Amino acid sequence: MKLRHMALLGALVVLTTGCEGPDDFVAPSFLHVESIGLVPPEQNAITLEPGFYTSDIVAAYVAAHYPGASAVDTLGLFELPFTIPVLHSGEVDYIDIYPAVQQSGSSNALPFYTFYNRIHISDTTLTSGDTLDLGALTTTYNITRSDVLMYEMFEPTEGSLLFDSVMQWRPQSPDEACSGLGYGYVTVPDSVYALDFSIDRDFQVVDATKLIYLELDSRCDPNLEYRVYMESSRIRGANTERADVMAIRGSEDWVHLYVNLGRTWAYFNYNPDFRISFTAIKTGQTGGEVRMDNVRLLTTSVVL
Repeated sequence: MKLRHMALLGALVVLTTGCEGPDDFVAPSFLHVESIGLVPPEQNAITLEPGFYTSDIVAAYVAAHYPGASAVDTLGLFELPFTIPVLHSGEVDYIDIYPAVQQSGSSNALPFYTFYNRIHISDTTLTSGDTLDLGALTTTYNITRSDVLMYEMFEPTEGSLLFDSVMQWRPQSPDEACSGLGYGYVTVPDSVYALDFSIDRDFQVVDATKLIYLELDSRCDPNLEYRVYMESSRIRGANTERADVMAIRGSEDWVHLYVNLGRTWAYFNYNPDFRISFTAIKTGQTGGEVRMDNVRLLTTSVVL
C-alpha cells in the first residue's frame, strides 16, 4: 500500500512539474477515508446479533467516474486510514470503495472481500487543494440466509452449541468475550500434546464455483497454536481424509480471521460434503486455552 501511495505521488510530481509555468499548476484534490466497519443491513438482516458483524477491514480498492469520462478511473488499493491525491477537480459521478481484508495465512493477500458490499458514493464533488473527508464508512454483508452454512455466537440465548463436547462454553463472561456475553474455549492440559475438536455437523455445497470462507474471532494462549482442517473424500463414497487448511499461532488479543477454504476444497475435487475440524497444539511445555467467538461459515458465488 505504501508503494502505491508513492507511485501516485510520483506521478503527481511528473504531471505538475511538466507544466510550462506556475500559473499552469492545478493542485490535486484529496480523498480521505478513516475506517470501514460492518453493520447489519436496514432490511432482511440474517440476525441482529452484533457478533455476526465483527470484522477487520484493513484496506480498500478505490475507483471513481467523472462526467464525460469513457472509463472508470481506478485509483488503487490503500491501507486504512488513508488520504490519497486525485488528479481531478469538479463534479464526480460516483466513487466506489471496495472493502479489502487480510486473508488469513496469506501475508501478501489483500483481496476485495466479495462477501461485503461495495460502498457507492454518488453525485459528489472534488475540489482542487481540498480534502473530501468521507470519515468512518460502513458496509453490509453481500449474502443471503442460504449463503450462511452456520454461525455460532456463543450467546446464552442459543441454548446449545454447534461444536462437539470438547468445546466448552462461558455464556456469561462479557469482559472476556470478543463481543456479547459469551465465548467458547478448549483447554489443553499440561499432560496432553494436542486436542481435537470440531463443528458438530456436516456441510454440503453443490456448486463448485462458490467461495467458502470460515470467519471467526479467536484468542489463543501464546504457548499454543491451533490448526483448521477440512474433512472429506476426493471421490464421493471413498474413505474420508483430513486435509490441513492453515495454522493459527497464539495471540493474547482477539483477532478476526478470514480463512479461505477454497484451495482445500479443490484438493477434494469440490466434493459437496465436508466437515470442519480443529486441533489445538502445545508449542511449549505447558497447556492453555484456545478461545473462539462469532464463528460463521459462509459461501457465495459473487466475484469482482
